[in-house]
Amino acid sequence: MGDEVSRDGRAPTDVHMVVQSVPLPACLCNSDGDIIYANALWTEAFHHLSAEPAQEAIKDLHIAIHRAVESGRSSEFEVTVPGSDDQSRTFAGHCGPVVLSEEPSATAMCVLVDITDARRREAQLAFMATHDALTGLSNRRMFEDSLVRSVARAGRGRSGVLMMIDIDNFKSYNDALGHNQGDQALVNFALLLQTHVRAGDMVARVGGDEFGVVFEATSIDEAASIGERMRKAAAEETFVAEARSFELGMSAGIVPFDGSEEIQALIDAADSALYEAKDAGRNRVIVRETGVLPSPDIDARAAYRIRKALLSGSFRGHYQPVVRLPEGSTSYFESLVRMVSDEGELEMPASFLPDTERLGLMGRLTRFVVDQVVETLATMSNVRASINISGSDIADSSLPEHVKERLNSRNVDPSRLAFEVPERVVTTQADAVRAWLDRIKPLGCKVVLDRFGGGSRGLELLRDLPFDQVKIDVSVLARLTEDDGGTAYIEAMRRVIETRGLEVVASQIEDPRVLERVRRAGFGLVQGFDVGRPRSKPE
Repeated sequence: MGDEVSRDGRAPTDVHMVVQSVPLPACLCNSDGDIIYANALWTEAFHHLSAEPAQEAIKDLHIAIHRAVESGRSSEFEVTVPGSDDQSRTFAGHCGPVVLSEEPSATAMCVLVDITDARRREAQLAFMATHDALTGLSNRRMFEDSLVRSVARAGRGRSGVLMMIDIDNFKSYNDALGHNQGDQALVNFALLLQTHVRAGDMVARVGGDEFGVVFEATSIDEAASIGERMRKAAAEETFVAEARSFELGMSAGIVPFDGSEEIQALIDAADSALYEAKDAGRNRVIVRETGVLPSPDIDARAAYRIRKALLSGSFRGHYQPVVRLPEGSTSYFESLVRMVSDEGELEMPASFLPDTERLGLMGRLTRFVVDQVVETLATMSNVRASINISGSDIADSSLPEHVKERLNSRNVDPSRLAFEVPERVVTTQADAVRAWLDRIKPLGCKVVLDRFGGGSRGLELLRDLPFDQVKIDVSVLARLTEDDGGTAYIEAMRRVIETRGLEVVASQIEDPRVLERVRRAGFGLVQGFDVGRPRSKPE
C-alpha cells in the first residue's frame, strides 16, 4: 500500500503521519488484529510477497499480531517470511496498545525490526560449534553427542554400529605436498564417505585424518558391508596433485552397540579395532563382535596403550645437546622420546620402550620419531640431530627408504641427521647391522656407535664398520673417578678411536668430578645432565 491513504480510503491524519515517520516497518491494528494503516517501510518490506508460501507467512504474521492485540498489553513475537530472491527475512515484532481519538478503531501499534543478519550469524556460530570448518562434517563434539543419543536409543531396541576410520598414508601425502593439498584430500575423502552412508547416518571428522560413522538400527553385517564399499572406493580413488598421483586408502574398525556400553569404552573398542587394521598392514576393515573391550592381559593392555598413543600422536620429542669443549657450544642434539599419558603427564622411555620393542611396535615409533626430527631439521636450518636405533629397527630393511623419502620431501641435508646404534646390537647382529649401514650410509647420514665399552671386540667394530662417531659408555667413564690411572686409560682409548678418524663423545656426564677428568683427558665433545638437560626444543 502507499503512504497517502489509510485502509478505509481516508486521507492521512496526523496519527498516520507519525506512523510514517517511524524509521522501521510500522502499522496500526484494530481489535481483530487487522492492519488498518501501514507506513511505507512496512509496505516495502512485504509488497513483493505473493506466492502461496509467502501468503502463509503473512498469515502467521497476522496471527501473531492478533494474539498480541488480544492480550491487551505489550508483547513481542518473531516471524520469518520468504523473499523473492529465495532469501528469507526474519523480523522481531513489538506490539503495544494505543488509544487514538483520531483513529478510534486502532487499538495497537506494531513495529518490526529486521533481525535476519543477527539470526544468520547465530546460526553460523551454532554450526561452527558443532561442525568441522574444513569438511563441513559434524565435529568430534557433535559426534560424541550423537553417539550418546544413539546408544540411548539402542537400549530401547534400536541397536547400532560404530565405525572409526583413518586415512592410510595421509601424513606422507600431507608432508610431501603441503597442507593445502592435504586439506583438499580431506575434503575429497569426506565426500567419498558421505556417498556411501545412508540418510540419517552420522558422519564426522573426529581428528586430523580420523573419521567416525554412527549407524542406527543397523546390523553389524550391514555396517561391515558399507565399510567394505568405502574401503574399496578409497583404494580406487586417485588423488592427483602437482602432476603426481597418490593412493591413500583407509583402515577402519567396526563394533556394534546395544545400549549397555559406556560411550568412551565403545569408542576405545572401535579405535582398538582400527589400530589392529593398521598393524595388519592397512587398507582393511576389522570387525569386532562386541563393543566392549575384552578383559585384556598385560600385553594386550600395553599394546592398546602404545597403539593409541601412536595413532593419536601422543609422543613428544625432547632434545639433549652434545656440547663442545671448552667453549660450551652445541655440536648437535640427540633426540629422545616421551609419551603423554591419559592424564597429560610425560612418561619417560623406561615406562614404554620395553613394551614397544617386545610387542613389535618399535618400527612405528621409530618412523614417528624420524618424521618429527626431520620436520624439526626442516624448520631449524642450524640444527643437527641424532636418532636412537633399536635391534628391531636394524632388522627393518625398509626404514632407510622411509628416511630417504622424509629427507627428500622436506629438502633436508642428510648429513644433518645421524643414527645411534648401541654396541650391544652391533655385537649381536653384526651382519644385519652391516647390511643396514650399507643402506643408510649412501644417503649421506651419519652413524654413531653408542654405549661403547671398549675392549678388543669393540675396537674390531670400529675397524670393520663405517661409523662416524663413538659415544663412550658411562660405565667406562666411571673409572675416571677411581684414580689417575683411570684418567690415563680413558685418554688412551680416546686417542685410539680418534686415530681411526672418528669423533669421540663422553656421554651421560652427571658427576662434576667425571666432567673435570673428561676435560683433562682431552675430550672435545661431552653429553649429560651436568652439561645440558633434555629440552622440548633444540635451542
